[in-house]
Amino acid sequence: MTSTPDGAPAAGESSVPAEGAPVAEAAKPTRRALPQPVLAALLVVGSFGGIIAVMIGMLAVLSPAEPESPGGRVDIQGAGNIAYLPATVGPGGPDAPLTAADPAAPPPDPALQPFPPLTLTPKTASAATSRLSALKRAKGRPTRIRIPSIGVSAPIGSIGVDKKGEIEAPPLSKPNLTGWYRFGPAPGDQGPAVILGHVNTRQGAAVFSRLREIKRGNKIAVYRADGKTAIFTVDGVEQVSKLKFPTKRVYSNTATASLRLVTCGGVFNAKAHHYTDNIIVYATLTSTRGKK
Repeated sequence: MTSTPDGAPAAGESSVPAEGAPVAEAAKPTRRALPQPVLAALLVVGSFGGIIAVMIGMLAVLSPAEPESPGGRVDIQGAGNIAYLPATVGPGGPDAPLTAADPAAPPPDPALQPFPPLTLTPKTASAATSRLSALKRAKGRPTRIRIPSIGVSAPIGSIGVDKKGEIEAPPLSKPNLTGWYRFGPAPGDQGPAVILGHVNTRQGAAVFSRLREIKRGNKIAVYRADGKTAIFTVDGVEQVSKLKFPTKRVYSNTATASLRLVTCGGVFNAKAHHYTDNIIVYATLTSTRGKK
């Protein structure tokens, strides 16, 4: 039989002698009673130990297996969005992360009291009113845009739609040129005027490279061919996936004269040669200058 260093039987082996081996008479141990103070101390220690063990067991049962995510929100990397979409477009800002609003959310509330539109949209459309509206839109076409808060002062060209029915972009060969969607209202007229610009080109930063820094309350001045200047106040900014572009929020008619600035954002997909997201600025006409 193997043994431990002190001569005791190894774990798992029996200390009972083999059959036929002589057995020595076991000596009768003499038991001594412990003093009363020692017994009392052992009883107290044992009671506290039992209480602590019960408390540890209860904590183990009641504690959650994993800590909950703050607010129940889960970040989606690379898209500038989160799983929980807020009910309103955020205010934006240089240090604020941009998030897409819920698809059913309306445009953000005006930051200031809206100014009456320079031209109203006719309630009934006819050939005559359509020609008149087109003529007025041509006279009010935008020529230049200034955004002092992000250092933008740029000319405005005209863009339409391509063969796929998608809105065009200004030519990459002119990185400082913006494009007004000519089939929509002119900036200052009733409804949402839309102006696009690139964030960068192969030559470097483009006209809207800092558009994501704009915030609620900033001013945007749009100069028109009729000599009037429409002053807009930013209401909010969002970053949305191009696969979930909020068409209704951007293009649906409004009672006020509104402005939408659009550029690219998110992650650049080198294989597809485009960005994953769009940065969208919402603004409302709050004053005008120039000809009456």
